[in-house]
Amino acid sequence: MKARSNVLKDANIKWLVMLAIMDIAAVLLFIAPEVVDASMMARLRASVAPLMPVVILLLTGLLSHEAKARLVYWRIANPLPGSQAFTKYGPADARIDMKALAKNVGALPTDPGEQNARWYKLYRLVGDDPAVSHAHKLYLMYRDMAAMSFLLIPLVPAALWYTGVPPANRWIAGGLFAVQYVVCAISARHSGTRFVCNVLAVHSTKEVREGGAT
Repeated sequence: MKARSNVLKDANIKWLVMLAIMDIAAVLLFIAPEVVDASMMARLRASVAPLMPVVILLLTGLLSHEAKARLVYWRIANPLPGSQAFTKYGPADARIDMKALAKNVGALPTDPGEQNARWYKLYRLVGDDPAVSHAHKLYLMYRDMAAMSFLLIPLVPAALWYTGVPPANRWIAGGLFAVQYVVCAISARHSGTRFVCNVLAVHSTKEVREGGAT
């Protein structure tokens, strides 16, 4: 059976493709119009769109899960969202009764690595819950968008330099992708926090064991 995260990533690929096509259009029409005229855009989209999933998978595959999490949470050590599940995110969520959570799942760890490991075990028990699955999907989508945008910050200006685009336009392109990266990273951070809290919210309302709730 395909892993949940892989299924969700497959569902997100169309949104990553749409973002990539939008980026290409912005570069060609607004930043480097001298490279191609507007009449070519329809043909370009038709020829590029089938290749986009492969390009996106290659770009996002360059970075590990932890590297992508660092780009989202801006933390070097313990960057995964579950690393602060019980000390930060859970207590800040009004839906989560931390005493009830501890009663249902046992003592709550405070070490970041232990928190992530315990939270992941809890996630595995409720990963099919609609709220958990939806938040997970959004987190993966925005995380991969952030990773792709980050990689394009140097790559696009370099490609524009190769084609002879003026320096000012190359700086604009780099700035565009830097802003896009920050927006996507913040969106991923919010979705990741919601993902973590949705898992805890389920466990705070009932005791869940392997095979179902009790």
